[in-house]
Parts: sequence; structure tokens; C-alpha cells
Amino acid sequence: MEHTKSFIKVAGTGFILDNKPHYVIGANYWQAMNLGMESGNRSRVLKDLESLKKNGINCLRIMAASEGPPNEPYRMYPALMNAPGDYDESVFQGLDWFLDQLKNYDMTAIMTLSNFWHWSGGFAQYVHWVDDSAPIPYPETSGFSFDSYSSRFITDPKINDTCQKYYLNHVKTVINRKNTVNGIVYKNDPTIFAWELANEPQAVYVPNAHEIVFQWFDETSKFIKSLDKNHLVTTGTEGKHGKDWFITMHKSDNIDFTSVHLWAEHWGHYIPDDSKPENLQRAVDFMRRYLQETSDWSTKILKKPVLLGEFGMSRDAWTKISKYDPKAPVTNRNKFFTEIANKIFELEKQHASTGLMFWAYSGLGRPDDTKPTWVGDPPHEVLLMSLFGILNLGYLTGSGQ
Repeated sequence: MEHTKSFIKVAGTGFILDNKPHYVIGANYWQAMNLGMESGNRSRVLKDLESLKKNGINCLRIMAASEGPPNEPYRMYPALMNAPGDYDESVFQGLDWFLDQLKNYDMTAIMTLSNFWHWSGGFAQYVHWVDDSAPIPYPETSGFSFDSYSSRFITDPKINDTCQKYYLNHVKTVINRKNTVNGIVYKNDPTIFAWELANEPQAVYVPNAHEIVFQWFDETSKFIKSLDKNHLVTTGTEGKHGKDWFITMHKSDNIDFTSVHLWAEHWGHYIPDDSKPENLQRAVDFMRRYLQETSDWSTKILKKPVLLGEFGMSRDAWTKISKYDPKAPVTNRNKFFTEIANKIFELEKQHASTGLMFWAYSGLGRPDDTKPTWVGDPPHEVLLMSLFGILNLGYLTGSGQ
């Protein structure tokens, strides 16, 4: 099929492409720009894309940002931006190449413009650029201290103006980037499905954090729309903070559709080393309730489309094989993913969902104890690289890895 020259648009609570309903069957492939570098692994990318297409995938959620110097741990490296405004052109050209390839597979990309979490640098790196009086308190060594540190990107009045200046300059640079492969300016490229403000943006542990964050969502999405009238904009949020937060986060007229992530295990609804059927059923029950609630908030109250942008489950941990081993079974994951797909299809029939994107595609990537590897699990999980990474797409037929 020839790649469309049209942009995806919103119609009611759904998406349309060339005036026809459009549904997302997607994957997270955050590592795209680094694999797409000339020094990356382009032959692997092409094989991964071929596999994704054969399994019906039509959209990939990828990073269009990574920040910071190479001496920081738990990071994507090389980073796209080494210091504010200082770009590694070879990484940018990797993103150019990857976007150009997508048209050959009739796919689009959701472009994520920063990250609350540390594995791409993200908010914490912006904070450290402005205030380097203390090292970044990474979750691996400092626990929840990281959350409040990263939140300063939005909430700390002493530094947030400068943080936002650096971040918005990056947003502008990406949107106005001219692809070195095909000459298309990003804001004019229909291969791009949407801009996402950040991966799971949030703020914690300060008075009125929610009010400051809500303002950030509105102002940032307005800024993007001032630069680009062609593309959709979404938040990248999880949805876990409840109805009031979800609605206020997404109510801006500059936000076109709502974002939901689903992590039953992280949120206390699933225990990977429990083989009892009730354990999985608890996760399924939570999933069905959660997706129904967020769909209702989006489509019935906000009157906007909703997209499930992340969901995952670790490997079976009740066997003698470690749940971190690629050889560990994925019995419950396959069942859970099937239940998620069934729920999304049920909602789609009600015009109450636009699709789903699993976390995350490893493709031909495999864990390597001697060096970081571009697999579905990010660099901070260097010992856990097969925990959530999908090695093949057999889960669509109940036989995934």
C-alpha cells in the first residue's frame, strides 16, 4: 500500500485518515533513533519493521528526545542533546532515516518529546542542567527521591522557567527539523501521527503540584500548536491519578486525544511469582475496570478520543527460571494481552477507544550481560532486559515471547 500523504485527524471520539475511521494497532519502539543511526543497526531495524508490519502494526511510539552527557548512568547513549541546544547530528540523522523508512511500511510514529523518567535523561537532566548543586538521585540508588527531583522541572519556581526554555527550544527544534533523507520538515510530514509532550509527565510532593502541572499541559500544547497546525497533540500521561486529574490534564483545546497507560503489576494488582488463576484474574478485572473508566472520562465527558499508549506484564516468575531470563515463560502475559485486546475491541465497537500500543518491542534485540543492548526494556533495566520486552509478536495468537 502506498503511504498516505494525509494527516491523521480527530472526528468525534475517533481518528480518521483519508476520511475513513482509523484504529491504532501499535508498539513502543523507543530505541528507533539510535538504531537508525548510521553506526546503529539499520539492517535490524528493517527486519523489525517487516515483522511488525506482517503482524498488523501500523503505529510506533518512539523517543524524539534524549538528553545529557555520556557519563551519567542508566541512559540512552549517545543522547540526541548533549547539553541545551547542543545536538548530536548523527543521532538526529538516525531519527531522520527511521521516519523516512516508515513510509515503506505504511506506519506512522507518535513522537515523544521528553520523559519524566531518567532512562532518556528527561526532566531530571533539565533540572540538573539548571541546578547542578547535587547529583541526580536516581531511583536505583535513591528510591522515591527521584520523583520529587524530576518534578522540579515543572514545579520549582527557582528553576522551572529556565528548564522550560531549554525544553521548548528542543520542541521547536524537532518540529522545525528538516529531514536530511527526504527533505520534509517534520511539521509537514504525515508519517508523524502526533506529538506527545513527554513520557508519563507528572509532579509530586509539592503544594498544589496538580495546578502547576495542569497549567504546564495547557501552555505546552498551545506552544506546539502555534508551531504546527498539521499534527495531533497528546499528553503521554498514564491516567492513574483518577478522574479529576485525568479530565483536567486533557481538557485543553490544544490536546486532541487522551493518553492512558496500564501497569497492573506496578500498581499492585498483579504478582508475577504467583501462579494461582486468581492472581491473573485480579489483573484482568482491574484492567477491564480501568480501561472502561478512562474511556468514559475521555469520550463521554471530554468528548475526545482515547489511546492506550502503554501496557505490559513481566514474565512468569513462579518457575525455576528467573523472570528476567528471555527463556522464562510468558503464559500470563499472553493471556493478559489477549484480554486487553478483547477489551479494546469491545470499546472500539462503542466508539470508545482508538486502539492500543504494547510495551515494548525488542524484535531481534537480545539481552547482553557485557554491554547495553537496544531491546524493549530501557537502559536502566540493563539486567532486566527481557522483563517487559516483546521478542516476537506471537502474543497476537497466544504464543508470544
